[in-house]
Amino acid sequence: MYLIYNYNGSKSVNTYMIQKVQSKTSDNSFLTFPNAKRVKKGYLKHRYHNIEEADTFTKIRAAAGSVVGASIPLLYFAKKQHGKLGSLNQILRIDYGLKEFLSIGASAIMGGTAAGMLGQAPHKRSQKSQEAVFQFMNSAVPSIMIAGLFQLGKRFKILNNVPAKILSTGVGVVGGMYIGAELSNKINDPKDLYPDRKLTMQDAVANFDDVLGALVLAKFQVIEKVGAERLIPGVAAWCGYRAGTTD
Repeated sequence: MYLIYNYNGSKSVNTYMIQKVQSKTSDNSFLTFPNAKRVKKGYLKHRYHNIEEADTFTKIRAAAGSVVGASIPLLYFAKKQHGKLGSLNQILRIDYGLKEFLSIGASAIMGGTAAGMLGQAPHKRSQKSQEAVFQFMNSAVPSIMIAGLFQLGKRFKILNNVPAKILSTGVGVVGGMYIGAELSNKINDPKDLYPDRKLTMQDAVANFDDVLGALVLAKFQVIEKVGAERLIPGVAAWCGYRAGTTD
C-alpha cells in the first residue's frame, strides 16, 4: 500500500507516484522502495514500513508492552510444564510446541502494538495494526506449515529423518514467508485498493524468528543442546516492538 501522509497528518493517495513506483518494482519484489527523503511533498508509505522514526516515549511503551505480552504466556507455560516457577533459565527453557510458539508470539505482538498505539493519531494506529498482522502472519504461517510437514513425517517413515526435517524446515520457512505476506495483504487491504507489500530482503532478515522457531519445533539435537528456545521470547518481543513503533 502506498500512502501519502501530508505534514499536517492528513491522508491522500497520489496516483501518479503510485504508478511510477509500482512500474519500477513490479518485476522484482526484492527492490527497496523510495523513502521520505526522495519525496518532495509529503511522505511515501510502502505498506507497514516506517515513514518517520518513532519518538522515544513510543519506543519505551512498545518495548514494555511487547515484553509484558511475551512474559504472560511464557510464565503460564513454564508453570504448567515445570509445576513451579524456578530460575529464569528454567522459565525460558520450556518445551515448545506449535501452541506455545504461537501464543507467545501473538501475545508479544498484541502487547507491543497496543502499547505503541496509546495517544497516537488514527493513521498511525492503522499502520501499527497492519504491521502487527504482517509480523504475526510471517511468524504463524511458516510454523504451521512446518508443524504440518513434521506430522506428515511421523506417518511416513521415509520422511522421518534429519534430511527430511531440514528440507521441511526450508520449505516451511521460505514458502510460509511468502504465503504470510500474501495473507497479510488480503487481510489489510481486502478490496485490493493499493499495491501489495512485496517481501524484501529486509523482511527476510527480520523474519529470523521464523527460522529459529522452526529449528526449535524440529527438535534438532544441536539446537536443543545450545538452548536456542531461550531466545524465542526475546525474538517475539522484538516483533511486537517493531509493530508498536511503526509510524
